Amino acid sequence: MALRTNWTPVVHGGNNFCTHRLQFKSGLTSSSVTFRTTPAMVAFCLVFLVGGVGVAVAILMTSFGIGMPVSPGILVALAVAGGGGLMLKRARAHEASFDRTSGQCRVRAKNYSIREVHALQLLRETVRGNDSNYHSYELNLVFRDGSRSNVTDHGALSAIRRDASALADYLQIPVWDAIDFRLPEHLRNGGADPKLDLLRNNLGL
Repeated sequence: MALRTNWTPVVHGGNNFCTHRLQFKSGLTSSSVTFRTTPAMVAFCLVFLVGGVGVAVAILMTSFGIGMPVSPGILVALAVAGGGGLMLKRARAHEASFDRTSGQCRVRAKNYSIREVHALQLLRETVRGNDSNYHSYELNLVFRDGSRSNVTDHGALSAIRRDASALADYLQIPVWDAIDFRLPEHLRNGGADPKLDLLRNNLGL
């Protein structure tokens, strides 16, 4: 299964802070886990949403107060507010849920059977920006047919590892952690199968 699985990122890019965290919900007859949008992500989106709306209102009030035409800057302010709203909507849409009682999980707005999830995969991607680079970490589901679906993707390494471990315990499946993998020097020039050695030496296979 691991040899059939792709080890490149499922989604490209990502944030340099924690956007989603796992939360348990227990009841008398069922339990579930959900990856919720973090307060930091909500605050980040609200800065643009509320700030854009505030600037737009200030432009309107100033224009009406002095009897001048509304400045074109209001369009920029509304665009910033709209961008913040879209980011928040997208973050909410990426909240994944897992329920062993129903045997279903919902990831990226799609429903899957938990029985089809074979393992969890952790990967690292270097995101290159205009001023600096940072690492973003992916937590992916690996299905029995070798396909994958991304659960979350953010820059908090310790948080994503803790959440992966907790989710693996809940689903009773392994975690394939390739975040710290470095291709050994003797494999970089060919001659062996680097993917096979990666799996054997770093993923406990």
